[in-house]
Amino acid sequence: MAADRFIARSKIMRALADQIRRFARTDSNVLIAGETGSGKNVVARELHLRGKRATQPFVTIDCPSLSASLIDSELFGHERGAFTDAVTARAGRFELARSGTVYLDAVSELPLDAQSKLLRIVEEKRVERLGGQTSVAISARVVASSAADIEDAVREGRFRQDLYHRLRVLPLFVPPLRERREDVLPLARYFASRTAAQMEKPAPAFSADAAKALRDYAWPGNVRELRHVVEIACQTANETVTLTDLPDEVLATPVPADKAPDRQPTLDDMERRYVAATLRAVHGNQTEAASRLGISRKALWEKRKRYGMA
Repeated sequence: MAADRFIARSKIMRALADQIRRFARTDSNVLIAGETGSGKNVVARELHLRGKRATQPFVTIDCPSLSASLIDSELFGHERGAFTDAVTARAGRFELARSGTVYLDAVSELPLDAQSKLLRIVEEKRVERLGGQTSVAISARVVASSAADIEDAVREGRFRQDLYHRLRVLPLFVPPLRERREDVLPLARYFASRTAAQMEKPAPAFSADAAKALRDYAWPGNVRELRHVVEIACQTANETVTLTDLPDEVLATPVPADKAPDRQPTLDDMERRYVAATLRAVHGNQTEAASRLGISRKALWEKRKRYGMA
């Protein structure tokens, strides 16, 4: 799947875009913090593409997936015969990056012993392959991402303070999607366009009601959840994504009180969501939906027309 675009319509994301442009011109390490699914990977790639290293490799190390037995080999590489399965020599991720970028995805998930090994690479800018006799200088830039609460991990001793400061020379914070609602629809349209292209059909539009539901939802899973919702909606929508194409949680889950939008949902909003959820539950069967709602088929048709579901 192609890399996601960096989309910034909201004021807070435009400010982040400015930071990225400035940081891309430097060689210092960058630590990107933010909630799961907020778009840290996209920010990391944007840093790489906007800098002088753009033509060099962008090598990702998925830190949570590294098993204890593979960490040394993945980071440092190994020579032939270094261990039982080492039938050929292999360069580590830092060597493979050459003068490009090494992206440490979810670095805060590394166990402490692996953090010590990573600290040595970051400080010395050299790696020695397992079974090797000489060290190799590395010139790749290090960009890392972490959960938003990495400072808590540092205070609690779960993440090394020295490594934290080495990585966080230039800090970036990616705000959650609920704090940048102006970006929801541009992102949704982008994901719809991409999904439609994969399905070889025109990209659907979004009805006014569906667009409002997307903007009003709290998005606990952030951009990743939005992408998933839009991809599923594109499977059922025709020319337009309507409320009936959206999952129940988007229609029914209220925004938390401390993050509520300026206007509370009206009775019309709640009825619209309830009708849409009922239609989805009965797979669009008008008679069954009218029965569950306690209204006639004609009344249901009028509501569908009123709410843009007809």
